[in-house]
Amino acid sequence: MGKLDPRATSTAPAVITAIRVLDALSAFQRSATLDELTEAIDEPRSSVHRILNTLVESEVLQRPGPRGGYRMGPKAITWGSSFLRAVNLIDEFRSVAAPIVSRIDETMQLAVLDWPDVVFVSHVDSRRPVRLVTEVGRRLPAHATAVGKALLAFSGTSAVDWYRHQEMRELTPRTATTAEELDRQLAKARRRGWAEASEESSENLTCLAAPVRAHDGQVIAAMTICVPEPTLKPAKRQLLGRELLAGCSKLSRQIGAGDLHPRPAAAVTV
Repeated sequence: MGKLDPRATSTAPAVITAIRVLDALSAFQRSATLDELTEAIDEPRSSVHRILNTLVESEVLQRPGPRGGYRMGPKAITWGSSFLRAVNLIDEFRSVAAPIVSRIDETMQLAVLDWPDVVFVSHVDSRRPVRLVTEVGRRLPAHATAVGKALLAFSGTSAVDWYRHQEMRELTPRTATTAEELDRQLAKARRRGWAEASEESSENLTCLAAPVRAHDGQVIAAMTICVPEPTLKPAKRQLLGRELLAGCSKLSRQIGAGDLHPRPAAAVTV
């Protein structure tokens, strides 16, 4: 969130300091001590201590023990859930995807993970006579799709070990069917910021996909651009990669993920 100026006459300084404490605590991604939080926001220790006590009493924060640190409490989860209920991910996706589709004239889709598959929940269609034909509710194995690879690569969990003990369904001759190959593809996706599947779920179709994050930074969906071409020229891949990363960053911000910066054009590798 943007910086708040406690000197502004229209604001309450104690509330602003409390918000800064919460921002600092969320950055730790673990519990944090009074001294750590005091140093993080550069405010008097006694003021920070009073605010922390108030937040604990209000169940916004928890303190597991007298010598333990502070962590987010149940009320913070309630607020987050309320925000997510108020935000319609599909409507927000369409508002972001429609301008991109008008520029690139390629179909875009939104998918979520329903292990071990992905489910497509929305799409904005290209106007081209030859284009991907898709529908809401379509399911595909995660390992064979760009959206599945984006969800697996950026979710913070390791799914590759699961695949080592499962038969990986082959949809086309180019589908990755070993955990080792999938692991290489996920590592490549993490390096460049987006995943790709070329003729792995359907012949003559290449898709690029990148993750969409929620208010807590967790990956909740993936957005994809699909092109009815088995081999993309480097210039077109660069263009689609830039549009995809910018779109995912914008959608993530609109559903509360904060300021996520897409990679600059020069960093979109092919």
